[in-house]
Amino acid sequence: MSSLEPFSEVVTWVVAIWVTVLGGVIGSFLNVVVYRLPAGKSLVTPGSQCPTCNHPIRWFDNLPVFGWLILRGRCRDCHAAISPRYPIVEAITAAMFLVLYLVECPDGNLTLIYGYHLL
Repeated sequence: MSSLEPFSEVVTWVVAIWVTVLGGVIGSFLNVVVYRLPAGKSLVTPGSQCPTCNHPIRWFDNLPVFGWLILRGRCRDCHAAISPRYPIVEAITAAMFLVLYLVECPDGNLTLIYGYHLL
């Protein structure tokens, strides 16, 4: 057992968590695209808001999956129900990113373009 093996395992877990969070963030953006693009709205501005009362969603309520769970699926301001579709899309996208990482990098090495190893 090399002296770096425990460190390598910790790094693998940290990267797995990072990849999962990245997937959740991308899932959140996919929700924005699905909601705004058909309506002809900008993907950039304004920031996320409640579809019922139009109150801006606070940054800490806009965390993928966790924000919806903390708010129990309701707007903080008007208490209108927020569709469970949002955290479902975020969770599925996060899970897909994690599975892809585990399948493509079973030894924990995150290989970048041209075969360079990040870790």
